[in-house]
Amino acid sequence: MVQIDRLFSEVELRSGEFSFDENVARVFDDMISRSIPLYADVQRSVPVLSDLLDHEPLKVVDLGCSTGTSLIHLARSLPGRNLELIGIDNSTAMLDKCREKLVALKLQDQIKTLQADICRFEFSQASVVLMNYTLQFVDVELRSQILQRICESIRSGGFLLVSEKVAHEQPAMDEALVELYFEFKRRQGYSELEISRKRDALENVLVPLTIQGNLELFYAAGFERVEVLLKWFNFATFVCYPN
Repeated sequence: MVQIDRLFSEVELRSGEFSFDENVARVFDDMISRSIPLYADVQRSVPVLSDLLDHEPLKVVDLGCSTGTSLIHLARSLPGRNLELIGIDNSTAMLDKCREKLVALKLQDQIKTLQADICRFEFSQASVVLMNYTLQFVDVELRSQILQRICESIRSGGFLLVSEKVAHEQPAMDEALVELYFEFKRRQGYSELEISRKRDALENVLVPLTIQGNLELFYAAGFERVEVLLKWFNFATFVCYPN
């Protein structure tokens, strides 16, 4: 049963103290579904795009897999495919929650989970690499290096799918988009206190780039083609093709 997110009505963190600990893991599935516009659409897109590939096996690596939602959706949406599903996360609490869900759904033998730092993790021959709301938490100076390793690891015809919070180049527009996002969160039932506390906790922990800034990173890492699959004010999903 999904636990309702009331974390920031109960806990006040100092600026920059947000982490994927036991408290966040406990309510994460509700938190992300209510906090991220088009979240369900991103999840629906993953198996549809992945199934276009004729790779055998179809190897999908989810970097920052959190509680395993994307990989679970893949396993249940493509039961006829030869799938190799791997979830990577550095949070013990998030992986514990992920494994709990896998056992409950009897998917523990179909999805492999590993605790590792994605900045150092090495893998090869991936059909699809997922980074949904993960890159934004990586030190900006390390993002290019990670993306280059990902680009080199993807099989011909495969792709990287990245979802991110994004900033706008014009400060006034950026402020307007942030306010539109806060209004979205209000409609999801979050209070002004919860919105304010979470914003403070994420200060300098989640660092968004502009659309152009992200595109420059992808191309510099070696990706030959990048498409903006989805865009909602200050959130975007990119599909990056190495060749």
